[in-house]
Amino acid sequence: MRFTRFKHATESARPAWRNRESALLWGVPMVLFSALAFIPVAVSLILEPAFPHARIVGFALLPVLGFTLTYGISRLAMCFRRDFDVLSLFAGGTVVVLLVICVCAGVILASAIG
Repeated sequence: MRFTRFKHATESARPAWRNRESALLWGVPMVLFSALAFIPVAVSLILEPAFPHARIVGFALLPVLGFTLTYGISRLAMCFRRDFDVLSLFAGGTVVVLLVICVCAGVILASAIG
């Protein structure tokens, strides 16, 4: 019997909008939760440690948050197309919320450091 390599049937048969929808549903929580978790990790674990080994835990969590943020943004980038539709609207709204979170995080960190 001869075995051939092939893609899974659901991956090749999925329409493009379903792939974009899946990318949106996975990308939004990754982006928003990691962006929202950055300030508590930075302030309570690194700048003002809450327990004895807090800095070690904080420095271990920062690469994880960075990876999830980067992966989430790459998933959101898959949602944009040339023609505008609802998935592009939601992805764009998520990017705007991410920018607001980043600006607020910068202000909070600047006030916590200075």
